[in-house]
Amino acid sequence: MPVPIILPQWGMGMNDGEIIKWLKAVGDPVANGDQLVEIESAKVNAEVESTADGTLGRIDVEAGRIVDVGTVLGYVLEAGDSESDLPDVAPVVGSASTPAPVVAAKSPSAPSTPSATPKGGKQVVTPRARRLAKEIGVDLANVTGTGPSGRVTEDDVKSASESTDSAGAKSALVESSVPVRETIKLSGLRGTIARRMSESANVPTVTLSTTADVTDLIGYQRELVADWRPHKIRPQYQDLVIAATARALKDAPKANAHLIGDEVRILDEINVGVAMAVSEGLLVPVVKNADEKSLLEIAQNIRDLARKAKANKLSIDEMTSGTFSITNLNSYGIDTFNPLLNPPEIGILGVGAIQETAVVIDGEIVVRSIANLNLSFDHRAWDGAPAAEFIQSIARLLSDPGWMRD
Repeated sequence: MPVPIILPQWGMGMNDGEIIKWLKAVGDPVANGDQLVEIESAKVNAEVESTADGTLGRIDVEAGRIVDVGTVLGYVLEAGDSESDLPDVAPVVGSASTPAPVVAAKSPSAPSTPSATPKGGKQVVTPRARRLAKEIGVDLANVTGTGPSGRVTEDDVKSASESTDSAGAKSALVESSVPVRETIKLSGLRGTIARRMSESANVPTVTLSTTADVTDLIGYQRELVADWRPHKIRPQYQDLVIAATARALKDAPKANAHLIGDEVRILDEINVGVAMAVSEGLLVPVVKNADEKSLLEIAQNIRDLARKAKANKLSIDEMTSGTFSITNLNSYGIDTFNPLLNPPEIGILGVGAIQETAVVIDGEIVVRSIANLNLSFDHRAWDGAPAAEFIQSIARLLSDPGWMRD
C-alpha cells in the first residue's frame, strides 16, 4: 500500500511550510530514513524523511508551494505497489510563492479549486479559522474557502484580512516612475518572517519600558574575562541578560507560558529564544533549560548557536520549543522599542542601549551605567501589574549580580 509523505509539525508555532526542493525524483529508489524533500518553516530549513522502503511514486506538491501541516506531499510505493494503487490527488491547502501549479507525476489530474460554498449551501469553517476570524474582526461571510469541499481555513481568513487592510491603500496607489533597482520576493526565509510578523501583529500587546543600573554588572563582566580565557570565550552583556531572564522566569512561572487557543499553558522548561540577525533576515535559536545552565554554559551554548545560524546549519530542535524570547539592540544604540512577540510565547524582552548617565546617590552626583529594558507581552494572557513586576525583577537581578557568583 502506498505510504504518504506528510508535512510534519516541527514545534507548536508551526502552521505551514514551504516546499524548497525535492531531493528525489519520481521513480527513484528510497529507503526508510532517506531525505525526500527540503522544507522551510519556523525560519529554518529541514528535510522530510521517508518512512518506508520502495520508490518515490508521486509528487503531489511541487517546489514553491506553501502548504499546511499535515498535507500529503507525495507517496512512496512499497514492494508490490503500482501506480494504479495511488489514491486520487487531494486539493492542497496553502498558497504558492511561485506560479507553479500542483503537479501529479503519472497520476490523474488534480481536481479543480473547490467552490466557496459546499453542496447544501452551508459554509464550513475550521475551528481555528473561526477563532482567528473572531480575534481579528473578519466577517466570514466575505471569506472564500479554499480547503477541501470549500472549507474555510486559517489561511483564507488571513488572506481576507490582508485584502481588507490593503484595499484602501491599493485604491489610492499610484505607480512610481522611479526605476526599480531590485525586487525582493517575500518567499523563503523572508516569506516566513513576513507571515510570522503578521501573526504577531494580530496579538494585542503592551510594551513596558524601564531602566536598570548595570554598573556592578559591567564590573562583574570584566572580572569574568580572566576566568573564561582558558575556554576561549569573552563574556558578553547578553550572556548576563539571558541568565537574569531565566532566573526571573523561574521566579515568575506565569511569564513562561504559551497561549494556545483559549488556554494559557504554563511550561515546565525554561527555554530562552535569542534573536540573531543573519544575511537574509532574523532567526531565533533557543537556549534550552537556560535556568539550569551556568553562566559559562549559557555563553558556550549561545556562541554555538550563533555559528550555526551564520552557516545555516541550525537544526529543528535548536529552533523550536522556545518559551520566552530576547532581542538585543544594545550594540545599535537603540534605547526603547516595541519588540514583536514570537507566538505562541506571551512575552519578549527587548534589550536597549547602555548609557553613561549622571545620577544622584546619597546626595552626590555620580556617573553610572544605565541600561534600557523593554517588555512586550500578550495582554490576553498576562496583566500589566505582574508584567511590570517581572521586568522590574529582571532589572534588580541585573543591578545586583551577586547571585551570579553562587
